[in-house]
Amino acid sequence: MKKNLITYLPSIATTTYIVGGLLIGLAIGFFLANTATNHDSDENLVPNPEEIVELMGTESSFGVKGNCGMCKKTIETAAKSLDGVLKADWDKQSKQVSLVYDSQIVDLMSIHEAIANSGYGTELVDNNMDSYENLPLCCKYDPKMNVKSN
Repeated sequence: MKKNLITYLPSIATTTYIVGGLLIGLAIGFFLANTATNHDSDENLVPNPEEIVELMGTESSFGVKGNCGMCKKTIETAAKSLDGVLKADWDKQSKQVSLVYDSQIVDLMSIHEAIANSGYGTELVDNNMDSYENLPLCCKYDPKMNVKSN
């Protein structure tokens, strides 16, 4: 019997080493998984490049002639058609377009010109009359309308 007990002792020691190794492996795996999860959440705190440009973009507003919701859509689309214009919002009541743009890509005068070429005069650039004539009837504002910047 003593021989049988001695025979089992190495397997008990081996089992202990295996179980100990598994426990250490599980602890390391848990630590790495927790670290990876924390790393992912840190990445979510860093804004993507577009958000950085938007946060650091140039903000401006100026007057644009117009009447209605269709005017709004056309004015905003004309401004956003330019590379570097991140946001454009025309307010029907105030006749102001509010912009966020990257001044390293597009200059303010180009935005005025794009809107004017779509048929809508701005405080700095007169409208393109051919485009104005092709506007829907509801969009045909008084060309002598005065608009001012904020």
